[in-house]
Amino acid sequence: MTYIADLSTYNYGRLRKEHHDPKLLCVGWLDQSVPYNEGCVHPDLVRKLLKLVAKPVNLTRGHHVCQYCDPSGIDRYGGDNARGNGEIRVTGSNGTMYAAPVLICHYIQAHSYRPPDEFLEAVQNLPEPSAKIAIIAALERELGSLVKNWQPIKIQYEGCEFTSYESGCAVVVCGGIGAEAARRAAEAAVANYSPQLLISAGLAGALVPELRVGDTVFPALVVDTQDGSRHETAIPESSPLARTVLASCPEIASIAQKQQLAKSYGAHVVDMEAGSVARAAQAHNLPFIAVKAISDDLNFEIAEMNRFVRQGEFQTKWFVLYTAIRPWLWLRIIRLARNSKVASDNLCAWLRETVLTNTIVPGGRVRTGETPGPPRI
Repeated sequence: MTYIADLSTYNYGRLRKEHHDPKLLCVGWLDQSVPYNEGCVHPDLVRKLLKLVAKPVNLTRGHHVCQYCDPSGIDRYGGDNARGNGEIRVTGSNGTMYAAPVLICHYIQAHSYRPPDEFLEAVQNLPEPSAKIAIIAALERELGSLVKNWQPIKIQYEGCEFTSYESGCAVVVCGGIGAEAARRAAEAAVANYSPQLLISAGLAGALVPELRVGDTVFPALVVDTQDGSRHETAIPESSPLARTVLASCPEIASIAQKQQLAKSYGAHVVDMEAGSVARAAQAHNLPFIAVKAISDDLNFEIAEMNRFVRQGEFQTKWFVLYTAIRPWLWLRIIRLARNSKVASDNLCAWLRETVLTNTIVPGGRVRTGETPGPPRI
């Protein structure tokens, strides 16, 4: 990528070299051979820049890659954020416009680059993102039909990268499977979006025979089975929606474990992530709601699945290879895939009707600018 000193006149490309615009200045056109200013940049400013990076301008045919990263770790053709092929524009209060490569966010987050203060001031004056509801999900496919037309953005927290999807008043952050993955995703959502409400949404297993595949539940209470902590949701027990207790378990529950969870905690539903999201909401004094759709009933299990969950990811390739030579598992896998699709569609339908209209539950709203608190039911 061409090196241009910060706050120099933009001259990238043949036409610009011939016709300089004194009101169009460069920021973030770095090169490994030239030192750059280091420092901290507030996460709110990075979040605003990430929204611009998601819609770059002046696209090029090829991609530029970060010169400060190990080349072997950069995917030149995939979705790595250490590569880019476009620019962003930020206009200051005095009419000056700043041109920056899309790699500027990577430079800030990965290499401690600090752009000039006047550029950061212009970024600060950009409109605040409108996402006030953060939905934490394990896997994108659980909310696939909801987010398919939402704007994807890469965000970072604790050195981990997450994919978030933004639309209107809501953002979905997909963190991975399990408690630790959900904790990081919830903290990333809080750090990057400052939401007024956290929602744990996804698929769950039934612990009672009354719940069937496709049913959507809104627990009044979430119990973390790892430490026995109990977390009330923002749906009051008096609400007709709040008829269930959710047990958050560290692994995919077997039939025997389901029966024991129901007996020990009086629970109706089991998942792996809601407890961590509830704990994050409590730590940040935020209201919390869990919305779960049943993908497996009380008497359904595939015990082999636990071994294929690694560091928040499901090892699909190895699971397929494992089951390919075990035909007695095929019907159960087909059944699970069909049930998961039904549950996902029902879950997304509920979220689409409420989140996109900023209506959390029937009769309740979280409005932009209101003091955080439980939604009115």
